[in-house]
Amino acid sequence: MTRLFVALSALLLILVGIAAAKDSNDRAYLGIQQQYQQDYGAGDFNIQVQQLFPTFSNAQVGSTFRVERCISCHVPDIQTIGPVVAAQRLSQDFFKYAPDATQLAQQYHLTGIHPAYITASGGLNPPALSYSSYGSDGFTSYSYVINGQKQTAQLPGFLPDFANPATLPPGSQEGIDTTGCIICHNGNRLGLNTGGIDDAHQNLIINPVYSFTEGAALYYKNCAQCHGGQGEGGVGPPLNNQDRLGYFNEDYYYRCIEYGFTGFEHLGSVMPNWGNVSPGFVYDPTRDKQQPLPPHTLSEDQIQLLVQFIRHWESYSTLP
Repeated sequence: MTRLFVALSALLLILVGIAAAKDSNDRAYLGIQQQYQQDYGAGDFNIQVQQLFPTFSNAQVGSTFRVERCISCHVPDIQTIGPVVAAQRLSQDFFKYAPDATQLAQQYHLTGIHPAYITASGGLNPPALSYSSYGSDGFTSYSYVINGQKQTAQLPGFLPDFANPATLPPGSQEGIDTTGCIICHNGNRLGLNTGGIDDAHQNLIINPVYSFTEGAALYYKNCAQCHGGQGEGGVGPPLNNQDRLGYFNEDYYYRCIEYGFTGFEHLGSVMPNWGNVSPGFVYDPTRDKQQPLPPHTLSEDQIQLLVQFIRHWESYSTLP
């Protein structure tokens, strides 16, 4: 009996040690917060507070609050300094700390200015990401062709309806300190680590406005005739399916567009290979319905933009 007690005690100590080590490794964001405190002299926030609780209308489901972990690394004192200063620091820190910031800015057309409010003008503190332009009930017309017939799609913006300033009391504004980050950037909503399977930047949309507008132009030119004006599907599968959007990561969508029917995911389908032919693919006329497209029919940047655009269809329906 004594030996069993000793063995179980040793096992408990081992498990506690493993848990402590994992907990320490999972807190890489603490070093980032400490650097932030040094940079801005921000000693008036508790670095143990790791989440932001947004205050928009859908932020609470029953007794459960939606929380955002982006705040663990990005402007952790956002609720103290407010949306305007936070927006300034977000841009400053990106260009200061991201090793490839200049390249990303050029690739994704970043302006170096981060919105502070979701309003038409930003009031006294522009710039703002305009709900009237990019809200779910602010429609923009795009044209596409199905079977030789011109169709018109009324595409809603990517900002969800609960971010509509019109639902707020008169004169109030919805700032990034209340909405949080993911309603625009659509991250994976769970990550805290800076790398690995729990990567906080997995599926991040770097420039939502650019990826939405440029991605929409590419989508309606090349994709809508098969996947539908609202991504509802047709000849091709639906792209606005929330189960698919929530299950597959960006690599899956990238491979689908890049390799099309030459990749194993869509072998034998009518999906074109917009980028390249998958390594090892051999054309089989008994299986394949068309010859592969020439390499780089769409550029790598264009394919990435389409992936980002498709992700805008993901609804804010999961608890981050």
